[in-house]
Amino acid sequence: MFDKLPVPSQALPFFICIPFGFIIGILIKRLGSYPLTIEEVLMSVKQEEKINYHNWWKSLTLGLISLAAGGSIGPEASTTVLGSGMVNWLGDRLRLIAYSSDWKWNHFWDTIVSKKQLKKLPKFSSLFKSKLYQKVFCLIMVMIGVVGAAIVFKLFPEEGLFGIHHRHILWQWRYSMYVIILLIVGWSFGMFFLWSEKWSDYFAKKITISPIIKATIWGIVLALLTLITSYALYSGEFQIVPFVHQALQISPLFLLVIAVIKTLSTNIGFSLGWRGGKIFPSIFASVAVGAAIAQFLPIMPVMPVMCVAITVSASIAVILGKPLLTAILLILLLPIELAPVILVSAYLSACLTKVSYSFRQKNN
Repeated sequence: MFDKLPVPSQALPFFICIPFGFIIGILIKRLGSYPLTIEEVLMSVKQEEKINYHNWWKSLTLGLISLAAGGSIGPEASTTVLGSGMVNWLGDRLRLIAYSSDWKWNHFWDTIVSKKQLKKLPKFSSLFKSKLYQKVFCLIMVMIGVVGAAIVFKLFPEEGLFGIHHRHILWQWRYSMYVIILLIVGWSFGMFFLWSEKWSDYFAKKITISPIIKATIWGIVLALLTLITSYALYSGEFQIVPFVHQALQISPLFLLVIAVIKTLSTNIGFSLGWRGGKIFPSIFASVAVGAAIAQFLPIMPVMPVMCVAITVSASIAVILGKPLLTAILLILLLPIELAPVILVSAYLSACLTKVSYSFRQKNN
């Protein structure tokens, strides 16, 4: 749609990002800081054992607008809010049907439900006879999701973002010494990403101006960043696969510039109101770093994908703080033959993070 606008391609971000930034600022001022992040959703579930699904439309609206405006954020934040909200909504309906005498299946789709009535009802976990039944139920739901995903990947085997990708990997054990370098580089970039996230939040809080001005300023900055690289826009979710194919033809210095710009545009933009998920932007930036470092190592001509896989696994394990989740996510992005390398790299990076934190605590 934007490509059909009668303006030069370099000027297009200025016609989109700046007006949308103003709109985002107005919505933040009226609705609040949305969409909620995955961490905020999990914290709400952990503390209150529920999520306020009545505000789902706020996360959806601001999430879609930030994505459409070209924000360097992913859709996983809004998706998590909508998914968890629907599950919470379904659980409330099942509790009402099970424990409320005036609620039957024909009232399932009723939109008006008394919050006081919901508070008086037992928790959803009480629907199960024991914790074993509850765990079995959760396991069955997870298996249904896994089977459904496997069927989709089988029916649509063409190369895309997620799926079971295959690629011949030439293993050369004589290059094992370079794995340490790749792990350290990936881990270091993951720490840089978290550092920029922390300081972006700090400075954004120090700037006591209207959220409208903050969001508009970021729209201007984001548009200016596109003069350096168009990868400053969007999450990179659908750019990862083509970017991997051409990354090794880009100069290492410019790849590092892309990685830094992607990191800053994600974290600073988020702090100034362009909120969303950070997983896909961090993966994209890590791929750029991995491709840049690979060009300096003799391992690159033999196992270029291996270099990227190790660097990305180490970096994302630091950023997410969950090595197993990192491995599962990246196995669906990278060739399945690299699964052992991804898993080991993620856990080694997590161990390095623990050692680093314990060392700093002793010195403090």
